[in-house]
Amino acid sequence: MFENSAHLVTKILSFGIRPFNAPKMNKLVFALLISAVVADVKITVVNKCKKTVWPGVFGQGTIPENGGFELAPGAQKVLTVPDGWVAGRIWPRTGCTGSGENFQCETGACGTSLQCNGKTGETPCSLAEITLAKTTNDKDFYDISFVDGSNIPMSMQPVAGTFNTAGGSDKYYCTKAGECNKDLKTIVPANMQFKKNGKVVGTLSACSATNDPKYCCSGAYSTPDKCKGDTFPPQYYKDLKAACPTTYIYAYDDPTSTFSCKGKGKPSPDYTVTFCTESGIGL
Repeated sequence: MFENSAHLVTKILSFGIRPFNAPKMNKLVFALLISAVVADVKITVVNKCKKTVWPGVFGQGTIPENGGFELAPGAQKVLTVPDGWVAGRIWPRTGCTGSGENFQCETGACGTSLQCNGKTGETPCSLAEITLAKTTNDKDFYDISFVDGSNIPMSMQPVAGTFNTAGGSDKYYCTKAGECNKDLKTIVPANMQFKKNGKVVGTLSACSATNDPKYCCSGAYSTPDKCKGDTFPPQYYKDLKAACPTTYIYAYDDPTSTFSCKGKGKPSPDYTVTFCTESGIGL
């Protein structure tokens, strides 16, 4: 539909027809065709957890829901963002209480309000990251990151039927990022546990747990050839990667954690972001 619409718009413009001089019906058709070509991207946020989650949202320019909302167990909300949306972030806030300017969360807080209004979440928290394509010649790039720690498992994937199946062939093209088979809170060593009121509510990254440059990929370890997860102690990388194989565990985890996708007849497909897992792993 979108490809045909784009072709028709091109033909209309080639004949010199513009909304201001076209008959009323042509104006309507023109408007409908333009709206079909310049399509927004829908991101459906789903809560598979057994408890309420308060998602935070950030991005350059458009910030849906003013950056935050409440999502009950089993509920979902559709966010609408424009093509070319840059530095998009969606993260779960957990254990939140209060209201107004006295809104407090155990993890992922972005201040003291439900709506983050351009602020990002405090670490540690799980994070979905996405940058959308501007044109059909470009690709979206998306991932799930635990580089700054995590609070609950999460995943992100394009919606079937909205992406271009011919745009790529590897296993990181238009597939699910971030699915975990274990909750990291149950397997990390004591120094990586993040606690509130004596309860483990999140996990620190190896970097934040140790402040060691070789795990933070900083200083003498600031390049991919010097900072390698395979050289970390198992509890700082291999054990975590086994639990969440397609999630960023450290800064240079790109080969197994960066995903791309192209839209079907438009720059970007629609996406689903899911908190916790179908099998009930998580909060």
